[in-house]
Amino acid sequence: MSKWMKVVMSIAAVIVISGIVVNLVVGVRGMTNSDSSIVETVVFPRIKIELKPVTLEDTVQRVKPGVVHIMCPQWQGSGFVVGPNLLVTARHCVEGVEDFTITTDDGHKIHATRAISNKDYDTAFIYVDDLTCVADERGTLAHSVELRPLELGSIAECQLGQQVFVVGSPYGRINFNALSLGIISGVTRNWDEIGEDYGWSVAFTVDSAGHPGNSGGPVFSMDGKVRGILVGGFSPVLISVMPCDLFMDDLELIVSMFRLDMYQKEVAPVYNSNDWMAADDTEYY
Repeated sequence: MSKWMKVVMSIAAVIVISGIVVNLVVGVRGMTNSDSSIVETVVFPRIKIELKPVTLEDTVQRVKPGVVHIMCPQWQGSGFVVGPNLLVTARHCVEGVEDFTITTDDGHKIHATRAISNKDYDTAFIYVDDLTCVADERGTLAHSVELRPLELGSIAECQLGQQVFVVGSPYGRINFNALSLGIISGVTRNWDEIGEDYGWSVAFTVDSAGHPGNSGGPVFSMDGKVRGILVGGFSPVLISVMPCDLFMDDLELIVSMFRLDMYQKEVAPVYNSNDWMAADDTEYY
């Protein structure tokens, strides 16, 4: 076979292969949905992906490790984790309290003694200085507890009628991390207008069942983001919620406030003239 003949045959082969590819592409584009699935199975058998829908059960199992039960001498309530040592709850749950026992979803218990609250709204924070487990049922060997922070989201991304769910401890630890479902039933509510200063002047409402012991617990949208703190209600299905927008951008500042607690501000003493004249000795530094 001559050299030129080989060149001609090579060019012809390229043209034939190119035509096959073009016809395949055009054919796939012209197929119906049922036909294209066959092509995907034949041409791309190893990259076929079947997406499993995310269910409510999946979301609940993912987020409930970040919800805690809070016990103090006066009451029981709920809360949730937003940092390695930081918990969120309702302000009325920490007023006058300096001794907290926190129980995690997997049964660990830790102690905390420090809390701060918002001056204007029913939100508060507990800082856990020592993450050593103190639960007798977890064994006698000391071990550290890892808290599981939850993802926060703005109520501005939600709308009236949107589905939500609540996880908390209604009527105490006997119902630890119980679940209730509902919808956002009201937005931009100001409950302080009825004459009671609860710190609920910026709130939204849900119809998820809420009871004593749910206070301080998280209200989730269906994507698993915490949209607010359950703080109370006027009936079991008219529940007031403080939006996370009140604090979600201040978490670093809040942690800094707890860290500054080891320092004190020096204040000059105030003397009056009689005290000064009555002093027998004067100290010099």
